[in-house]
Amino acid sequence: MRPAPWTVSDSEIIVADRWIRLRADTCTDAAGRTIAPYYVLEPGDWISVLALTPEGEAIVVEEYRHGAGVVAIGTIGGAVEPGETPVDAAARELREETGCQASEILDLGATWANFGNHSNRVHHFLALDCVRVADQSLDPSEMIAVHVMPVEGLGEHLSQSFHQLTWYKALARL
Repeated sequence: MRPAPWTVSDSEIIVADRWIRLRADTCTDAAGRTIAPYYVLEPGDWISVLALTPEGEAIVVEEYRHGAGVVAIGTIGGAVEPGETPVDAAARELREETGCQASEILDLGATWANFGNHSNRVHHFLALDCVRVADQSLDPSEMIAVHVMPVEGLGEHLSQSFHQLTWYKALARL
């Protein structure tokens, strides 16, 4: 027997707010087995941006990540807002989190955030020749430190898997 999409016979929204939707599906697989509940998170799409200075150094952010309970360095990122394109979200998040603007933003493609139980994608970008044009404009719950680091070896400092993937994709374009 080959893998095949499951049939969903019932779906119930458990949580829905501006950040996330969680649904519980009742599914039947290709072998006729019932899988229930199967939880699926439905956040909006995300962006991940590796920003480079005109000198070719990486601009990264350091912030607290409550899910893991750690302070970590990462790429610039956030959610794509309704009605916003991923590249527009990348430019907005770059400016909000760092106060920087890029001369060019290159699309590095998209990947699934975690296709086992998430419905969203991560859109990866490389922002070139980024210069500071404003102060940070953070959400009330954000506290972000901005750092400039060498691109080479940056992956050693990135602990989020899709941040590392953005870095690898960017290296392939440089």
